[in-house]
Amino acid sequence: MFLNEVKHLQFYSQLSLHQVEDRLLITADFPQDFLLENSLENPFLYVTLYVRGGSRIKLIDEDTAQLYTLTKKDVAPETYHQIITFAREHAPQFKHLSNS
Repeated sequence: MFLNEVKHLQFYSQLSLHQVEDRLLITADFPQDFLLENSLENPFLYVTLYVRGGSRIKLIDEDTAQLYTLTKKDVAPETYHQIITFAREHAPQFKHLSNS
């Protein structure tokens, strides 16, 4: 599983644990070949941003209830950065970073 691009990221919902982490659900348009290759029907991104540093990106396929943890090796560097930057812009504890 290698994700080389996503388009049209949209904030869906978030859960904030004050001074611990923010968890965000993000919908996106994934490349058709990525969906077919990995048998995904209706995936979305589940991003966790930790206040003390670090992040985690998971992919959840809503139709099959499959959960995939994506490492930095599973995502193109520019796509990884795009997802994390988008998540920080919508996470309450990280909004101050996106305004800098």
